[in-house]
Amino acid sequence: MTSHGSKPLGVVIPVKNNLSGLRETLEALWMIDPEGQQIEIAVVDAGTCDETGGWLLEHMDRIDHIRSAADNGLYDAMNYGVSSLSSAWVWFLGAGDLAHSSTISDLLNACNEWDNTKLHVYSVDMLLPLESGVPSAYPARWDNSITWRNTTHHQGVFYPRALLQGQAFSLEYPVLADYALHLKLFHSGCQAHLHQESSASVSSGGVSRSFQSRLYLEEWKIKKRILKGPVQWIQPVWLFLKFLFKKTGLPQKS
Repeated sequence: MTSHGSKPLGVVIPVKNNLSGLRETLEALWMIDPEGQQIEIAVVDAGTCDETGGWLLEHMDRIDHIRSAADNGLYDAMNYGVSSLSSAWVWFLGAGDLAHSSTISDLLNACNEWDNTKLHVYSVDMLLPLESGVPSAYPARWDNSITWRNTTHHQGVFYPRALLQGQAFSLEYPVLADYALHLKLFHSGCQAHLHQESSASVSSGGVSRSFQSRLYLEEWKIKKRILKGPVQWIQPVWLFLKFLFKKTGLPQKS
């Protein structure tokens, strides 16, 4: 249950050199919550663009938390955003991601009664242009498919804040820390409630959507630490085949 006086949902938006995308993301949230009574917003700006910092100061009355300073990457920014929130539930959006009004409005009416021991996972849509090998949408999933590939993306996940305070995104994984956390949670028995509605349309250019060899090396590093037994042993072969498939540019089934 949300504590008295706090907003039910906190949204963390890390941004670096993308003021136009940030404005679109915030305007979509402001349309859902025009009075600012239900969504607690934290914008964590990497501090590399004076224009972004200036714009944030002009709109500070509509943004609950602002930091414009150098950081140690995307997941450091996301961790900082979580630490600034008081809301019971946390959602992460990138600059340029667009919240779906009807879904989030319904969520705001329901999340005070959610079980805060579970994740809540929604579908997400992908905005054009799609990178090679990326599907147009990802359905809500929390199953063993995550052992093999990143089928649950953080723009579709609503986290109990208490869970994130105990398990932050690891800066050891600069590209796939969200996947590392999800894989760890799934294999430790964390449960999720699935919602087939789409929570957001996600902009292109995410850090994990450049399918270079370093991405798969990082994925192996994660899996070597979390997985055990035969399912771990087969991963190097699986990751090599997955890398080759991505390079073909064929559409991936979600």
